[in-house]
Amino acid sequence: MGSYLKFSVLAVTILFPLLATAGEIPRIPFSPRITSVTVYPDRAMTRRTATVELKQGNYLIGISPLPALMHDDTIRVDGCGSAVATITGMEIKRSFLDQTPEKRARELEEEIKKLQRVLAGLDARKGGLAAQKGFIDSIKLAWGERISKELAVGKPTTADLDEALNFIGNGITAAEEKSLDLEMEKAKVKEKIDALTSELEAGRGTARKEAKVVEVTVEVAKAGSLTLELSGVVSHAGWEPAYDARLAGDAKSVEFTFKGQVRQQTGEDWNNVDLYLSTARPAIGGNPPSLYPWRLSFYRPMPVYPAAAAMAAPAYRSKAQVLKEERFDEAPEAEEQAQHLTADVGQEQTSLLFHIRRPVDIPSDGTSHGTTVAIEKLPVQVDYLAIPKLSPYAYLRSQIINGAAYPLLPGKVNIFTGGNFIGSGHLRKVAAGEKFELFFGVDDQVSIKREELKRHKEAGLFGKNRQTYGYKIEVTNYRREATTIVINDQLPLPGDEEIKVTLGEPSIKPEEIKTDGTLVWKLPVDPGTKREISFSIQVEYPKDREVSGL
Repeated sequence: MGSYLKFSVLAVTILFPLLATAGEIPRIPFSPRITSVTVYPDRAMTRRTATVELKQGNYLIGISPLPALMHDDTIRVDGCGSAVATITGMEIKRSFLDQTPEKRARELEEEIKKLQRVLAGLDARKGGLAAQKGFIDSIKLAWGERISKELAVGKPTTADLDEALNFIGNGITAAEEKSLDLEMEKAKVKEKIDALTSELEAGRGTARKEAKVVEVTVEVAKAGSLTLELSGVVSHAGWEPAYDARLAGDAKSVEFTFKGQVRQQTGEDWNNVDLYLSTARPAIGGNPPSLYPWRLSFYRPMPVYPAAAAMAAPAYRSKAQVLKEERFDEAPEAEEQAQHLTADVGQEQTSLLFHIRRPVDIPSDGTSHGTTVAIEKLPVQVDYLAIPKLSPYAYLRSQIINGAAYPLLPGKVNIFTGGNFIGSGHLRKVAAGEKFELFFGVDDQVSIKREELKRHKEAGLFGKNRQTYGYKIEVTNYRREATTIVINDQLPLPGDEEIKVTLGEPSIKPEEIKTDGTLVWKLPVDPGTKREISFSIQVEYPKDREVSGL
């Protein structure tokens, strides 16, 4: 009961001076507020509390409204307080929320009709402007023909032309401006109509909205206050981790912000709640699956019955079919998996539980709402990684140690250097104390170039063809400090033992040649200096064969 007492601080106190008639059980309506929510990846457990003053006797407490999405088999009611009381029974019933007042619905409908009349008036005015513009266009056309004829005889004068141009230009401009103003007015009116229509439809939806009521019978042996807590699991809710990684200016640490992206559409808002984020997955269950005997037997063809006898013959079932039925009968029911939610100790031992330190609001709108779980400052070592065969850029690579006391869960990570957003990536699961990599974009102050120096083919030498490829990689450091740049290139991998691949004498020996053919150089480059790597690749194969992939 000690773990429950933290909720009673937030409880709403309801006082009932109850004087029950003999033989009747007083019914107390109870509408407790949600005080705490534990969100799982695919569902949530809500807890709601309220306090009532009770005298000695029996009571029926109706707790409502509860969302229709709450799973009946997860609903639990507990109590504590100064009253000596026993919960003797609980029943779950369906109910429907009260209808939206008809008066408000009529008001909304009347406002919508008025705005629709305003919209029709604006359309009429726009039609008048279109007619006015058409009239001006006809004058422009007729006037143009007249001016063409009069120009042949020295008319009209410049003043006449200016007057005509001003009349037509001003008329068209005024019509266009008024038409634009009308469009803006129409947009505002339509926005109001949409808002009122949404409110009206929401009210109608509320009228048909199903809910649940939990009726609890309580026997009070000693008068006092009783705080009831109702908990239950709801679907249409979940959370996922997300991160912001900000590299410090000195590139010696990374500020890692761990956020929980919570979404819910349970039909009720979570306002000012104590929020917990759990990695437990109730849908998977707490027990491992069971292996059943894997039996082998010789195939026995199904007996063929005559057409008349087939209807009277007993249905034939193969051993495999019987085995499938046995497995189905022996398997536990899927709904029983939700029962392990009450095993708090098991969840603590096998999953993580994050408590958000401040009350939060999560509306029932189905969108993600971010809340900060933790901010960690993690040590980092940086270098540059370049793959000049594929990209002419040097990528700033960080080696980070997870110094947090908990693992980092898989999720999206936004990358920043200082206040600049670099891009997004995905973080794999990282155990506490484990090292992982993040890339913080490209550095234009490090120049990478790769060029092919030669391509040479020798045919028929000792029955072999030999092709030689030469390359040069040039690295320039324009930064003010020395830095290490890791260069990756590659050797082709022969797919046949008759194909021989060798690395020609490189100007700088690689630090490593991996089994997949990757060549790795680690070059320390002083500020304002340039370093070069040159190497060649030789491929030998029988002269009567052709190699693909070169």
